[in-house]
Amino acid sequence: MMRAPLAPGDVLSLLFPQRCPFCDRPLPFRARIRAPLTLSGPDDPWIHPACFPGSLLLREPLCLKCGRSLGEEGGTFCPDCRDKSFHFKQNRAVWRYAEPVRSAVTRFKYHGRQQYAVYFARAWLDACREYLEQIRPQVLIPVPIHRPRLRARGYNQASLFAYELEKLTGIPCREDLVIRTKHTGAQKDLGPAERLRNMENAFRLTNPPAGITRALLIDDIYTTGSTLETLSRLLSDAGIPEIYTATLCISYGKPIP
Repeated sequence: MMRAPLAPGDVLSLLFPQRCPFCDRPLPFRARIRAPLTLSGPDDPWIHPACFPGSLLLREPLCLKCGRSLGEEGGTFCPDCRDKSFHFKQNRAVWRYAEPVRSAVTRFKYHGRQQYAVYFARAWLDACREYLEQIRPQVLIPVPIHRPRLRARGYNQASLFAYELEKLTGIPCREDLVIRTKHTGAQKDLGPAERLRNMENAFRLTNPPAGITRALLIDDIYTTGSTLETLSRLLSDAGIPEIYTATLCISYGKPIP
């Protein structure tokens, strides 16, 4: 196995150990910053090999809209997308939203584990590289969170994910185009139609997307697609004709917060 050379950031992990996203235990010291992307599976130095959630990987055939695995039945669209229309063209994700991915995303989102963004971006790119090469987005747009929530949390997990993708791909991350103007609250008890209504007027354009024809929206979890649809509709109305989306995971069954 090719070993990556030490980088200045690697030395910091002697004082501040990196943690595996899936078990949250410290990782042994080794070179990570320049580790080849081809190691983003169970041999990736940013996780414990035994923790790799291979059984949760979304495998072909995939729904052509949301990216859920269709299983042995195959087909073109999953039941959730079959009768829906969206302003975004496709979503692609890495895993089903189940343990241990569920707890990893919760820690990343709510409990200050910002360092997980490095591995999450590597895993997404490894799983979805062909998708990215096909759509060739000009910009990455993270789904914004409401300012009071941003102040309380200290960061936007979608932005961290997007900026790590920017480092890996060179595609610029644009946080200056749109803001969130509405606190939508928890949506776990709402159905798909109620979620969409709850998201109405949740975003506002702050800069015209001049010259942008293909954008990739970035978020952590895909449930019903209501958040991504609301933002996509705003950006589509603002003049972006091709909008795609990327998430870390996809929820199956009952909607989640």
